[in-house]
Amino acid sequence: MRVRRALLFAFAAAVTAAGAPEDPAPLLSAVARTPALESARRRIDAAQARAGAAGRLPDPEVEAMASRVNSGAMGDDRSMWEFNLRQPLPRRGERAADRERATAAVSMAEAELAMIAGDTAADAAMALAEAEGARARVTLLETQRSRLGTALASLDARLAAGATVKLADRLTLQSRIAALELALEETRRGAADAEAAARMHLALASETPLPFFAAPEISTIRADGSPAVTLAEARAAEALATGRMARAGANPMTAVGIRLEREGGGSSAQDTIGLAVSSEIPWRSRGYARAGSRAAEAERAAAQAEGETARRRVTNATGRAERAEQLATVARKLAADTRTRLETEHEILSRTVSVGAPSGMGGDSAVLHAVDILERTSETQLRIVEAETAARVARAELWRHVAARKLLDSATRPVSPP
Repeated sequence: MRVRRALLFAFAAAVTAAGAPEDPAPLLSAVARTPALESARRRIDAAQARAGAAGRLPDPEVEAMASRVNSGAMGDDRSMWEFNLRQPLPRRGERAADRERATAAVSMAEAELAMIAGDTAADAAMALAEAEGARARVTLLETQRSRLGTALASLDARLAAGATVKLADRLTLQSRIAALELALEETRRGAADAEAAARMHLALASETPLPFFAAPEISTIRADGSPAVTLAEARAAEALATGRMARAGANPMTAVGIRLEREGGGSSAQDTIGLAVSSEIPWRSRGYARAGSRAAEAERAAAQAEGETARRRVTNATGRAERAEQLATVARKLAADTRTRLETEHEILSRTVSVGAPSGMGGDSAVLHAVDILERTSETQLRIVEAETAARVARAELWRHVAARKLLDSATRPVSPP
């Protein structure tokens, strides 16, 4: 009955593992502490600082001049001074377009932060899912190796007692144990590699504990608002503002000023006050403006195409996650049926051995048959673990498509050191 209890425990663990609650806070907190996120936050600060300087007015210009004319013996000496105050004016529409472009740059920096956070969370969660799946496979393989070791010890005990033992059966068990040892080493190495990958993505030291796996729910994922779509929209807005800047470049730059002049001295001084207006002649700038406008329109079309591609990518990712979840659900349902069949088969084997094996299935054959039941049990559990791992990996990838605003809130809130 120990084998039966082991079967029940193993299947219950495999079936209920998927229902464990997932808290994304530790994972997102670890993501927010990564150097890549800190770099992205600094870029947002830089973009916001540049936005404060966008659309500024040119500084006024001041010009002063003084001169003296010496006429000699034939005339009077004269002195003159002049003061000019000039204010250049921006091109029509230039300041508004500059502010729009700076605002779009801030949106782009925020979207890039959300993309980095989503990619980091997705890569780390996928590695954590692989590591947990590998550890579950290690546990199953160790259990199976222990069971095969017990069966081999039973055959050796029978051999020491003088009973007849088939040498082929003993060699078969030894070969299976050797194969399990190799599979165990490979699986342990896979688990260690997956944990190292998770630490690499989260920039954690080797002694720092890893956060638990967490992934968003499929039903919460929407294409609109995802980081990639948000970034594409910000790029389109920046291209639109750049086009307006280019078109504003075709307008002439103007300036207004006031001129104060005094000539002579004493009672013969002559004062002059004048108003000056100047303007460029937009001779060459119109052609440059048209070229810049065409380039900006091409950039905007490219950004819109990127947004459509990102929307389709979100749809494909959610579909893949849904199919993986459906496969895991089917595997869990089949696990219950398999458990019932294996329990029945084990009970029949136990009754056969207990009554002296009148049908000829006793001794070594009974041991090998029990081993076969255990191997089929382990194979079924491994398939469940693989299906659950695939479903977790597919859900972990959805971090790339979580709403940018949610990722921004998680990535920009103050974090405490681990």
